[in-house]
This record gives sequence, structure tokens and C-alpha cells, in this order.
Amino acid sequence: MKLFGILGIAAAVFAAGATEVQVSNLTNGAKAGKIEINAKSRVGGNFAFTAIPASLAGETIVFAPRGVGNQPGASYTVTLDQAARVYLLVHNRGKVTIPEGWEKVAGTTAWGDSFSDTIYTKECAAGAVEVPVHDGKQGDNFGVPNALVVTADGKAADLTPTESILTAKSKQRAAGANFSFTELPDSLKNLPMVSVPRGPSNKPGIAYSFEIRNPAMIYILVQDRGTVTGLEGWTKQDEKAGWSVANGKYTDSIYAKSFPAGKVEIPAHDGKEGASFGVPNAAVVKYDK
Repeated sequence: MKLFGILGIAAAVFAAGATEVQVSNLTNGAKAGKIEINAKSRVGGNFAFTAIPASLAGETIVFAPRGVGNQPGASYTVTLDQAARVYLLVHNRGKVTIPEGWEKVAGTTAWGDSFSDTIYTKECAAGAVEVPVHDGKQGDNFGVPNALVVTADGKAADLTPTESILTAKSKQRAAGANFSFTELPDSLKNLPMVSVPRGPSNKPGIAYSFEIRNPAMIYILVQDRGTVTGLEGWTKQDEKAGWSVANGKYTDSIYAKSFPAGKVEIPAHDGKEGASFGVPNAAVVKYDK
């Protein structure tokens, strides 16, 4: 199993014996690269990824130049040497026409200073694949061209766990929710982080899992809301984290647990105050030296 990304997340190869899909015959100035944190592979230039679905880290991405802002994001084609599962990254700008056959999936990206994508997927046969135009517009500017992430053929991956770097400017406390950190322990800054979407507030913050490539200490950020269970084996730390959304300010207690290489299970947040449960726990990874 290949290990990709800042976490060494195990990127699933769905078809038995599948090899990496090769892309060729890119049109309209499109280029191929890898989708990774800090990679300038969304549209090139200075647009670097700051958050991506962990299960897509290290996979092939095809992207086109920004183009002129007052014109729709260009369409282009790419040729696949074998059947593939592909993911379409569509800039969240205006109302975009999505051709039939694409299925919207849960997952998020963030790139540049404040931009993000909605993600769609479909299975494609070997041969030419057309990446559709981005015709969504806000003010005078259309969205950037759509990007295409190419993986081995098979069912859609779980794109919920989102990979990012924990910094003072991070808004990934809950993936895609624009929850901004206001307080962080120095010991956790600039480390890899995994988070998931907020989800319905009247249901517990979901449990989830991911893979790590080497032994590590995992720190979870647990919102101070209600009485949380399922933390057996986790050791509470003295420090806290803080974050805000809209006019609300919130704090997290921090717990730590050592894990060997392999699967990391993050417990649900079942603490509740009034009608609202806590947001899902975020996980910070500090590899053993």
C-alpha cells in the first residue's frame, strides 16, 4: 500500500494489481502534478493547497492556468491509459453548470488565501476525458478552471478526513467550516492536522480514522462542551486551544495518546449542551523522532 502526503495517509488502490494511471495528451495548457499540501498544483502560479482530502494526498492532479478572470474557466481534455476514478475540483464561485454523470461527494479543499472547491466524482474508461468549463461568476470574475484528480478505478474514496497544517491562520478546526484558531500551544504549531466537517449540531461529532506511516503521538482537540465519553487511554494535557466562528468563541481540551504505525482511531464527541453536541475532534500528529 502506498503512503502519501504529510501524514503518510494510505491512498487506497481499489483494483487488485492496479498500477498508477498515466495521463497524456493534455490540451489547452493543462499540466499534471501531485495534489499535496503546499503544492502549487491547483492552477499553478501562487495558488498552493492548504487543505486536501487525506485519501487523495499524493495522487495525480491535472490543472489548467487561471486564464483571464472575466472569462469562464477553460475546459480541456486529458487522456487516461486505463480506467480510473476521477475527482473534479470545482472552485466555489457563482452557480456552476455540472454536466450529467458527475456525482457530488463530501470532501473539501482549501487553496490560496481563502478559496475552496466542491468535489464531484465519476468512473471513466480509458481514453479522453473532458474537464468541463467553469461558468460560475461572482461580480466580474469567473471561477478558475476545474482540476481533475486521477486515482485507480473503483468505488469513491472516503474524502471526509481533511489534511492540513496547524497554524495560527488555520481555519480547518472543522473541515470546510471556516472555524478560525485564536489560541494554540506552541508545541502543536506547524504540525500535520486531520479534521472533518462539523456535521449536524444535533448529532455527536463523528468518529473517524486515518493511517500514519511511522509511530507518533496523536493529540486530539476536544471541544469543551458537555461530558465527553470514549477518551479511555487518552491523557489530558495542561494546555488548551481556542477558536472562533461568527461571534462565538470556544475552547478545546487537549488529549494525547501514542500510536504505532498504522490505523489511528479518533473517537466521537458525544458531549452536549442544550440541543448542540460538540464539533468533531481534530487530530494533530507529532511523529516520534
